Amino acid sequence: MGNQKIKVCFFSPASYPYFKNIPQTNFGGAEFQMFLLSSEIAKNPEFEIYFLTEKQKQKRTETYENIILVRSITMNSDDGMIAKLIKSLHYFLILIKLKPDVIITTTFNPIVGITAFYKKIFKKKLIHRSANDVDTDMSRIKRSGISGKIFKYGLEHADVVLSQNQYQKKMLAQCHSIKGVEFKNVFSFNNPKIIEKKHVLWVGRTVDFKQPELFIKLAHCLPEIQFVMICPYHKKDFKQWYKLKSEAEKLKNLSFIECVQFNEILSYFNEALVFINTSDYEGFPNTFLQAASTKTPIISLNVNPDNFISAYNCGIFCENNFEKLIQETKALVLNKDDLRIKGENAFNYLSENHNIKKNIKNLEEIIKHLT
Repeated sequence: MGNQKIKVCFFSPASYPYFKNIPQTNFGGAEFQMFLLSSEIAKNPEFEIYFLTEKQKQKRTETYENIILVRSITMNSDDGMIAKLIKSLHYFLILIKLKPDVIITTTFNPIVGITAFYKKIFKKKLIHRSANDVDTDMSRIKRSGISGKIFKYGLEHADVVLSQNQYQKKMLAQCHSIKGVEFKNVFSFNNPKIIEKKHVLWVGRTVDFKQPELFIKLAHCLPEIQFVMICPYHKKDFKQWYKLKSEAEKLKNLSFIECVQFNEILSYFNEALVFINTSDYEGFPNTFLQAASTKTPIISLNVNPDNFISAYNCGIFCENNFEKLIQETKALVLNKDDLRIKGENAFNYLSENHNIKKNIKNLEEIIKHLT
């Protein structure tokens, strides 16, 4: 494109609180990744970066460092068909006005299909970043009706699809005949300060696949250990969240925290002996990166992308065995040497594989190649 800047537009409406440091009830991993990627790539003068955000009480456009934030649409999972059509049209008109060379989307949403339709008409480019393992196989698409079909169209007509791990890459090929590009989640970090570690930590939203009730069960089984649970919720999940909170408050060894501002969350990881993941499935959780950045070992019940926990000795993978989760948590907390070794390994793994300074160059090259 000669000396002209490449105009890149990120679409991730729920990322807005990360730019404004607004207290959140939702630690969105995909949204955080889009915030990090856009912030880093905006440092390169070859690119002009736009970011479409949700509707709050902000001006139509704002500036965050070198990024132009554009007020667009707020995505709600309970939107009806008419609301979805109106929002899709609004989004389409914003793209026509901005004329981006490359649009970057993430997460499972029919907007990906709308974006593919736009880029086909106006001869632009689309990069889609897969946010979760179930976004790449057919399970979620099949149960999502017409929305799933529109998303599938977008996925299969994207110019590049980024996968977080080898499983996603395999599913993209097997289910969609897409040659995905593996692009690991990124993180910005420094060598952590040495802080006394004192609790077992769980961080996640109140959603079924994260199985938060299992962490409460774990705390019940190990009364001699202190546990901290950070568990925000959406309004639609309030009943489930309130039930969890009520169960957690029965345990003297478990502190239940509703919400922590993102710029304060690392202090909880810093003080954690181990980080526990109880999810049924994920992509590559940002919480794993946060744990690794504070030299905190990971004990995971069922999620182990590319077998990294075992391969790098970053913690313990429990192979979906809850009894093993109990035993391994108790044993690791009591073993200071193993805690230190696994924590150092986790930090080294993060440095080698998820360093934003290194990985952003790969994304820049992908964008340049497309344009």
